[in-house]
Amino acid sequence: MSLQTDSLSYNSTLHVASDLDEMATVVEWFDQFNCPQLPYQVWIEGQTALIEGFTNVVRHAHSQLNPETPIHLTATIFSEYFQIAIWDQGAIFDLEAELDKLNQKTSDCNFNPLGHEAHWGCIFLLKLRKDYGWNVSYTREAGEKNCLLLKKKITY
Repeated sequence: MSLQTDSLSYNSTLHVASDLDEMATVVEWFDQFNCPQLPYQVWIEGQTALIEGFTNVVRHAHSQLNPETPIHLTATIFSEYFQIAIWDQGAIFDLEAELDKLNQKTSDCNFNPLGHEAHWGCIFLLKLRKDYGWNVSYTREAGEKNCLLLKKKITY
């Protein structure tokens, strides 16, 4: 764990194994962002997204990989926005297509999310985007890594 502080931002990184037992370490690491520079609502939304993103990497992206395969996490408070990035080494996944599909399904008044357990993570990310103003993207990076990037404008 490392925390860097300057007049513009807080930044911290963490590397953990692809193991759900690392969740306590991830949550403890993220506690440092529960601070006056970040509204509590943004922090709790971010913490929930981080937990969901980490869980998805372990259960899906890294399910066929060695449990020691690292997951790289960063979180940064900039003067105008908060950002969380989660890097995995799994196969590419088209998050935009999945979110578009779920957006159509969830707009149906008869949609019941309890019947779509396999998609709860994407449903949550869609809700963060639509209802809470988060930018959500998942892209393939150099070195065969994927990055789930979650970004929220900070308003006080």
